[in-house]
Amino acid sequence: MPNDTRRYELPGIEDLTKEQEKVLALPPEGPHLVVGGPGTGKTVICLLRARRHAQSNDYYRFLVWNHLLHQASLAMSDGNLRATTLNSWFWKVFREFVGKKVPTLETTDATQHELTDWKAVERLIEDLPASQNDSAIFPRLVIDEGQDMPPGFYDALLQLGFNDIFVAADQNQQIGDENSSLRELKDCLGVEEVKLMHNHRNSHPIARLSRAFYTDPASPPPDLPPQRSTIYTPPLYYVTEDMMPKIARSILTHWNQDPRRLIGIIAPSNKVRANYFSEVRKLSESLPPDRSRPWIETYYGRHRPEVHFDRGGILVINAQACKGLEFDSVVLADIDQHFVNRYDPDATRKLFYVMVSRARQNVAMFMKRGGSPKIEEILPKDEDILRREDLAAEDIKREETA
Repeated sequence: MPNDTRRYELPGIEDLTKEQEKVLALPPEGPHLVVGGPGTGKTVICLLRARRHAQSNDYYRFLVWNHLLHQASLAMSDGNLRATTLNSWFWKVFREFVGKKVPTLETTDATQHELTDWKAVERLIEDLPASQNDSAIFPRLVIDEGQDMPPGFYDALLQLGFNDIFVAADQNQQIGDENSSLRELKDCLGVEEVKLMHNHRNSHPIARLSRAFYTDPASPPPDLPPQRSTIYTPPLYYVTEDMMPKIARSILTHWNQDPRRLIGIIAPSNKVRANYFSEVRKLSESLPPDRSRPWIETYYGRHRPEVHFDRGGILVINAQACKGLEFDSVVLADIDQHFVNRYDPDATRKLFYVMVSRARQNVAMFMKRGGSPKIEEILPKDEDILRREDLAAEDIKREETA
């Protein structure tokens, strides 16, 4: 068996930069807002702050947006973390304080998840007796990906009596239905932001590609990391439907070159996610017994298996689940299937900004030949940032010369 052990743990204090040390040294009391782009260490700082609360025997909660980031955070902290997802925690707290379920908005779309009626939440909290929460003990909150909760969430916390709130956020990584802008977060919390500017995750080519999708100057992009001597340009491959086995083979080959490599396949839809998962797993199972095989898993909806972030392997997920995660390599599957709103193309750019920046070392995009002109419009044209290769045309040429 190959050694697929992958380092996945919190850095020591001695490994932090001066910039990160300054943020970690913020006092435990009072609201704080930390702003930084992908790879600047926001999640690490949040986890280290939570660990300090634990060491001080503080009553605290570590809150994240989605279930997969929750699992990744637990793994990085060896499971010793009082953590939960933002919505599930708030629904529980609201019932404890108010004695009622969180009010939601009516929707006619059966596929739409329940949206909180924040105005109704505010009214219910205002109707509480003045002395209702006088004896309550409030945990210190550490909130990662805080931009993915709306202003009403933070207003509700302050109304209920929560004061010690530490929020890490990036306005350029808003990909949910409800969000808070940097301005709204500053207004809600009544503080100015502390910035993290240095990118410690991405290689220089990945950071350049990610920056090509940067849209919102309210949150500055992180500084580009140093450029190494090795020349690498992330590729965009044009393919056809019948090339899926070839794509799966290239992904397995990439893993086999370094079994410690964790590969994230990020899909635009459940259909694409299921297709890639099925093809990669089927090919892996067909390999001879003496060939190395990675663990291959998918994560979606209520299918939430344990993910081995401390091992190399392949994880297939939907785009909405990738927030806050980190992979050695990222495959952006069938990017022509992403929706581009002609009135708000920046929403799709932000999604690509998030997806690309999940990668530490390598990114590869796959797109159906003759796919979406709207996606082409938002992709960088500079071949030094994103090189294009028509694999379908190469196959046709080989068949014609055979």
